[in-house]
Amino acid sequence: MTTLFGILKTNTKHLVCIALVCFVSFTCGCRRSSNNNRNANGSASTTGQVNGEQARREAQSLVEKGKELYKNDQDEQAAQAFEQAVRLQPEMAEAHLRLGMAYAALEKKDEAEESYKKALQLYKQQVEADPKDAAAYFYLGEAHSFLHHDEDAARAYRQATRLKPDDEEAFYQLGKAEAKLANYDGAAAAFQKALELDPDDSRASDGLEDARAGVQRIREGKKHAEEMLKQQQENENANGNINGNSNLRPRRTVNANSNSSKRPLPKRSPTKPF
Repeated sequence: MTTLFGILKTNTKHLVCIALVCFVSFTCGCRRSSNNNRNANGSASTTGQVNGEQARREAQSLVEKGKELYKNDQDEQAAQAFEQAVRLQPEMAEAHLRLGMAYAALEKKDEAEESYKKALQLYKQQVEADPKDAAAYFYLGEAHSFLHHDEDAARAYRQATRLKPDDEEAFYQLGKAEAKLANYDGAAAAFQKALELDPDDSRASDGLEDARAGVQRIREGKKHAEEMLKQQQENENANGNINGNSNLRPRRTVNANSNSSKRPLPKRSPTKPF
């Protein structure tokens, strides 16, 4: 009996040891699997970030390439570069704006308008996210201007100049927008500021000259209108005086019983027929 009990005790110990070994192995395996999963997820996340950053860099490189082509009047090639940039980064506002400009140069009006509208939407999101982004406000003004939203364009350019007072191009574009709205005083002030920042900008010089001419036309027009109104009032007063005096003249009355206005009837001669 003692021997049998010893055998059972020994076997029990062996089973316990085997169970412990299996448990430890299973636990380690789970930990390794969990670590592997975490590493795999981390690697995938890192890879996604790298790919996203790489796509942004490539898209920006394509935009810069397209800008050079556009400056050299290679509009078709520029449009192709901007199209590739848009495919890589659909949310890149500048790519859409530049693509619209290339389409406009190629006289693709509908395509240009769609690109401008997309750029407008994206730039609005940018200024809402960062109200101090002067560049975003400037390009928002550009998108509005290309879509002929002159009041909105002037508003965006004006905000860009407030945020970045040394931006000569923003002042020049603000002057153009104000001139389109016939706000020649505002246009002249904007062009003047642009010239202060860059005295060699002939565009701003010409714009200032035109704006001052517009101010003069407005003044002359107002003066002429005032003179015409004054002349009209004087004529009305003169006519009123004439009518008043005519009403004061005595009227000549005619006596119904008077025969003074009647011609005398000739007497009938007895020897001559009537």
